[in-house]
Amino acid sequence: MDQDLTLETILAGLALYAPVGESRRGRVSSTTLDPDGPGLLKAVIDFGSTPEGPDTGPDLEIASRRFGGGDTDQRLRAFCAERELMERRSRDPAGADSFALGGDAAWSAAAVALDGREHAFTVLSSDHAWVGAGLDGGGVMVRVFTRPPGPGPAALRRIRSAQELEPLRGRG
Repeated sequence: MDQDLTLETILAGLALYAPVGESRRGRVSSTTLDPDGPGLLKAVIDFGSTPEGPDTGPDLEIASRRFGGGDTDQRLRAFCAERELMERRSRDPAGADSFALGGDAAWSAAAVALDGREHAFTVLSSDHAWVGAGLDGGGVMVRVFTRPPGPGPAALRRIRSAQELEPLRGRG
């Protein structure tokens, strides 16, 4: 991106979502620039996470990532597995070297409304995470992570204003 990364440029570059009825402002916890061109590839919004105090992780995390095509089911499963493995590796001492899903992992499906329209989500549940991912109809994969047993929120709405997000701040 030729411009500085601000909340406004993040919102203009990628569809971001919040749970319907969520009163807390989301916090942009990470962004990834697209290596194949200008703009964002991925952004992650946390709800209930704070950089102060011990890091217990977010209550809820919603990631948006451009869908570059390919096998939809395979891409959604990979998007879910990426987050479950990250959680397993960070929270389970026995899973720190794991590169595969544990025996507790189970796949299923769920319906999640995005801006009032129902979408099919692929869901991965385990002892460490509940993760669901689906396509928003605009070329973006949307992934919801929450602590088990889940499920995550059944309805999400698009974030349209920078005031709905915490100010950007770096890590020290």
